[in-house]
Amino acid sequence: MGMKRFGTILVAAMVIVALLAPATPAIAQIYDPDIDLPKPSGFEKRMTKLGRGISNILFGWAEIPLTFDKKMKEGKPFTYLVGVVPVLGTARAVMRTSTGVFEAVSFPVSDKDVNFDAVLEPEYIF
Repeated sequence: MGMKRFGTILVAAMVIVALLAPATPAIAQIYDPDIDLPKPSGFEKRMTKLGRGISNILFGWAEIPLTFDKKMKEGKPFTYLVGVVPVLGTARAVMRTSTGVFEAVSFPVSDKDVNFDAVLEPEYIF
């Protein structure tokens, strides 16, 4: 008799829980990256600018083969690839390397509110 009574109580408890479960409010968290993620500090912005500058100095030369690859995938003719792309790639390499020098030299003297955005797009070549 005790086991039958236990089974009845168990079934009654499960029914009560099943009936009350939909009535409980759902708890959710709103995620807004502008609020939830911490804002980078001035020091972090300066270090990012320095790292971007060093990266552009070290890998500025890579603009030459990347330009060749990009233009080849666009279907440019062979004469364009041999004659124009080295000039374009070299100009981009000089521009990226000189931008890297500018960012590496000017990172400690930048204003706190401005001048931390990348000068070139994409900001990192790789």
